[in-house]
Amino acid sequence: MRQLKLHSKGFTLIELIIVITLTGIVAVFISTISGNQMSAYIDVSARVNLVNLAESSLRRIGRDLHNAVPNSVRVSGNAIEFVPIISAGRYRSAPSALAASNHLDFSSVDNSFQIMGDLTQPTTGSRLVIYNFSWVDGSGPIAGVNLYGSASTGILSPLGSHVISPAGNEITVTDNGVNDLVTLDSDFQFALNSPNKRFYVVNGAASYLCDTGAGEIRRYAGYGIQNIQPTSGALSPLSSASSAALLVDHVEACTLTYSPGSTQRKAIVTIILTLLDNGERVRLVHQVHVGNRA
Repeated sequence: MRQLKLHSKGFTLIELIIVITLTGIVAVFISTISGNQMSAYIDVSARVNLVNLAESSLRRIGRDLHNAVPNSVRVSGNAIEFVPIISAGRYRSAPSALAASNHLDFSSVDNSFQIMGDLTQPTTGSRLVIYNFSWVDGSGPIAGVNLYGSASTGILSPLGSHVISPAGNEITVTDNGVNDLVTLDSDFQFALNSPNKRFYVVNGAASYLCDTGAGEIRRYAGYGIQNIQPTSGALSPLSSASSAALLVDHVEACTLTYSPGSTQRKAIVTIILTLLDNGERVRLVHQVHVGNRA
């Protein structure tokens, strides 16, 4: 009878320990590489998100400033204020041979004039602005020639005149075909005749306020135009503004500067915005050219 011999094959304990050790080393090596790659991806994603937030916010501010009444932009600390244009057009400044011609008289009070084209009926509370010169002195806006100031004292323009119609003097638009008629509730004298015969319809002021304590920038709108620029969201008129929308958060710092130019015909608003989130920081510099040709 033939005897079968069985041979046992396998790993020794030492071999198993070596394999387990090497496997652990490789796993740690792979996890370290993957972890670094994942961490870098997360960091890059965070920076991209911050850049997108900053760029979209700066573009929104730029669009608003491009739509501001000429010479209405002003900066104080971390606040920038302007008067948005609702609509605009050109007014008739001299008599015409056309029947029922009605021009805007700057030599005395007037309450109606024709425009060159059509105008949508403004909302209640709207006001007209013509040739806002925006002069200031040591005490603030000069009366009669700066829409933020009071009516003229009679020094630079006729007494009681102004570049903006009074609050409460409502505007009515009558459809007259190609030359609509604009009528004010009460007689009023505009201070200055615009070289380009432009008028602007406005309804309150707007501001961007950078609050580094709260880490945000908010846009306030729908509040009354006043002499002193508001710089606190907790105080009137910003606290009672009809709109107080968040523009961007994660704000660490911001710097606002305004250079009106020597001729008041060009201006540059410079905005330096720094955003911070989870240790990632981006800093963008943006300049907005504001056309001040009234």
